[in-house]
Amino acid sequence: MTTVVSDLADRAEISSLVSRYFSAIDDKRLDRAAVEAVFAAGGRVTRPDGSSLVGPEAIAAGQSESFARFRATHHVSSDHVVDLDGDGARLRANLVAMHLWADQERDPNTLETHFLAGGVLHGLVVRTDRGWRLSELSMRNTWRTGSGYAAMLSTTMRSGRPGQR
Repeated sequence: MTTVVSDLADRAEISSLVSRYFSAIDDKRLDRAAVEAVFAAGGRVTRPDGSSLVGPEAIAAGQSESFARFRATHHVSSDHVVDLDGDGARLRANLVAMHLWADQERDPNTLETHFLAGGVLHGLVVRTDRGWRLSELSMRNTWRTGSGYAAMLSTTMRSGRPGQR
């Protein structure tokens, strides 16, 4: 019984990493401390365009800069599947994300003010002396709708900003 309870506690802690990460993004409070509470020291985020950010400083700065173009975001994760393997684990979850463009970022000649995207999160998780932390988190989009998504990806792909392609 102890193993079952321990496994359930580990799965709950791992699932909460995803919730804490996207809550920090949605609440516009993603800083180094928020990233360190979720990611291992050398943690990596791989964005839907394939670009990666490595380490707490790069993740906090890069994601904060990227999400600054939105007035608001709303991320909802579900169906977390956690496969434990000793002091490591694999995570798979579904994600639906709404992004509301900031006024200066959207086309004032259209009624489109947002885009929605849905996909699958994949993560690798490690047990550290501070508890479970993500060592890798990536998202693969499976659908999207709304305005501006393609333009956003093209500017991210051309960007010379650190941690981006």
